[in-house]
Amino acid sequence: MKPDRRPWNLLSRKWLLPALALLVSPLHAGQRHALVLGNNAYAHARALVNPVNDANAMAATLEKLGFGVTLRVDADLKTMKGALRDFISALPAQPDPNTVALVYFAGHGVQINGSNYLIPVDAEMARDFEVPDETLSMDTIMQGLESAGAGLNLLVLDCCRDNPFSRSWRGSRSTQTGGGLAIPGGAPQGMFIAFATSPGDVADDGDGTNSPYTGALVKHLPTPGKPFEEVFKAVGGEVATRTGGAQEPWFNSKFYGDFRFVGEGGSAPVPPPVTSRSNSPAEATKERPWVNSLGLEFIPVPGTPGLLMSRTETRVRDFRAFANEIDYVQTGGAHLFSVKEKPEGGYTTDWIHRPEASWERPGFQQSEDHPVVCVSWQEAASFCQWLSQKEGLSYRLPRDGEWSAAADPNLPYPWGQEWPPPAGSGNYWDVNAIKGLPGDWTASALGGGTYNDGAARTARVASYSANRHGFHDLGGNVWEWLQDDYVPTLNTPAARLTNPILNTLSGVLNKPNKPAKVIRGGAWDNFAENDLRSDLRDFDEIDRRDDDYGFRVVVEVGR
Repeated sequence: MKPDRRPWNLLSRKWLLPALALLVSPLHAGQRHALVLGNNAYAHARALVNPVNDANAMAATLEKLGFGVTLRVDADLKTMKGALRDFISALPAQPDPNTVALVYFAGHGVQINGSNYLIPVDAEMARDFEVPDETLSMDTIMQGLESAGAGLNLLVLDCCRDNPFSRSWRGSRSTQTGGGLAIPGGAPQGMFIAFATSPGDVADDGDGTNSPYTGALVKHLPTPGKPFEEVFKAVGGEVATRTGGAQEPWFNSKFYGDFRFVGEGGSAPVPPPVTSRSNSPAEATKERPWVNSLGLEFIPVPGTPGLLMSRTETRVRDFRAFANEIDYVQTGGAHLFSVKEKPEGGYTTDWIHRPEASWERPGFQQSEDHPVVCVSWQEAASFCQWLSQKEGLSYRLPRDGEWSAAADPNLPYPWGQEWPPPAGSGNYWDVNAIKGLPGDWTASALGGGTYNDGAARTARVASYSANRHGFHDLGGNVWEWLQDDYVPTLNTPAARLTNPILNTLSGVLNKPNKPAKVIRGGAWDNFAENDLRSDLRDFDEIDRRDDDYGFRVVVEVGR
């Protein structure tokens, strides 16, 4: 029973406004990993049209090619640096010739005296000396990749556009601020660098859905059997032809091995089986997670000795393993989001029970690395029981206090103290959620229609930065089932006053054979301030399945 958290004129029978419609797979030896960034909504520079589309297209393509993808769109400097830091930290620390790391950026870029800088959406600068502090330098990315152990590092930049600050630029006389990017120097062995156009030239943002360069990338990367350098040559040829020679992609390689995005047989290599990054669950740390048989990463819950929690929500692939192994077939349908016209005019939202809906058919597209949805508390508990028997460990759903400790009870929101949430904070009701809806829903989206998280409904787990304890998506994406029965006093008096439904002592709360369980964290359909607070507890019946309900698990160690 999700309480009323919307403007009264938007109320529906189910008390929430929802959205419409990378993963980051664990980073282990022999796997492929990608960090994908795309920025459109520049606050102090010329806005762009396609980089977010380009980033989404690249993320989807790379995922199909076997990459674990971290996706960030319309990212500020803090988000870009944090995403790079997390990405590099998760790569193998020791040299692994079979590991591939790829960083892709679409957006504004600028060169200053031969150095290249990628511009976040919040950059504000008018002089050259401000650039290093306001941007993410290409050198920083290269140094980060060099510090890790991947055998091949690919840096792909679709950002060779004109200086976006040219109208206000007041750089010093000694500074050369040219169009496009500069030829990088000092690239280490194992590095491959690709630009959307030749150094010093500018690239086209594109008239269609994608830029000419990224459009060619997503077309040619899946080519079976081609060495990756040949793939980039094909990309360059197509872009040059399409632009009449005005844009000629460039790349430089210091990699001397053999790598193909797709093998001769037409499929990406399957990563080797994963055991763990630490030697045992008892040795897991935030920096060195333990990885279970499904590939879920577990780290300690602060202040709770002997307990590890999954860094991410349970994925479709994890629930599929459970269903396949026990031959479980979900029946009974699920409640899916819909929009309907009100008799008095205008539109509202509702969750309609669909007999055909299930975790495999949630009403919108999901990859294997999206959070599983349309799963009841009973099914989540059964998953934990199965996993416990499978591994000989003690898995269960988190308890309320444990979830609070992971989310950081000292902060009002999962991302910190700011309101509204800054770019990249998580997957909530945003501009993508309202696209295609009948009527005008702009005022309901976060920031009055300015928040853009790159996802219309669910996003691949870990698509957004981890909190300071190392956990992803404790805010947004899906509501997470907890172990606890719901009682109104779990919520603060202020929360119960704002949402009277939280005080409900009838309905689902007075059914002894069907207790209500706590759900926490909000989902892709939330936008109101009180919904997004870390201390809010919602609830529903144990057999309820919704397209915004999911879960994560904990494992007890030495208890």
